[in-house]
Amino acid sequence: MVENGRETEFFDLRNQIYCTDCMELMAHIPDSFVSLILTDPPYGISYQNHFARQPHKRLDGDCGIDYERFAWESYRILRDNSHAYFFTRFDCYPYHFDCLQKAGFTVKNCLVVEKGTVGGIGDLKGSFANNAEWIIFCQKGRRVFQQTQLLENRYKEGTQFHKGRKPSKRYKTRFPACWFGAEYPKATYHAIWQKQNGIYHPTVKNVEFLSWLIQISSTPRELVFDGFMGTGSTALAALRNSRDYLGAEIDREYFAVAQKRIKEVFEHV
Repeated sequence: MVENGRETEFFDLRNQIYCTDCMELMAHIPDSFVSLILTDPPYGISYQNHFARQPHKRLDGDCGIDYERFAWESYRILRDNSHAYFFTRFDCYPYHFDCLQKAGFTVKNCLVVEKGTVGGIGDLKGSFANNAEWIIFCQKGRRVFQQTQLLENRYKEGTQFHKGRKPSKRYKTRFPACWFGAEYPKATYHAIWQKQNGIYHPTVKNVEFLSWLIQISSTPRELVFDGFMGTGSTALAALRNSRDYLGAEIDREYFAVAQKRIKEVFEHV
């Protein structure tokens, strides 16, 4: 394969981000190798915010990817009875849903999660502002959610609502498909956070939010895959929760930011 313009080979498929095309990396991953997919593929909209004081550059690959091939490869590398999360947009959702379903995934939900900031593209006076991320939640086979301590139930532990049902537990075992409000983490960071941390990316994801999905859908030491790492939020969330990570980022600048963020984690251990 080619990495940073030179021929190379993969020697390690755990705890690595490679500066290469996602499809190139996936071709080197064995069948059923990863335990969880958590990724935000480009939607093919070539988004650029012209109204920001410091506009983000266009994302590499945002003219579109071969999503059908990407869906098939995702299904192939994911082990049986595992979860996958694919960020999408309202206008891309039907096509992405169809590709993932044809690849073999069982599409269970579309999560709608509040963003850290309100965005708007297109008709600013005649359309609603976009304040949510859409995520297609899939399963290969079936896997139950992990028991977490992310949210406490509103009712006292041990409450029995209906005869024959198990008493309620202290922590939630099932989450809603829409995450809005103070008790849930935002899907993305706001512009102030990006300025304070010197990380500028049009779709940078909130590490805490990704951590929640990782805790719900995997166990320690399992491998989390993200073929579009951006500035490395998925890798950081994996490390925060004692998971391994693997991914690709084609843009050299964002790849460098991701490596820097990961290095800082180990420097503070």
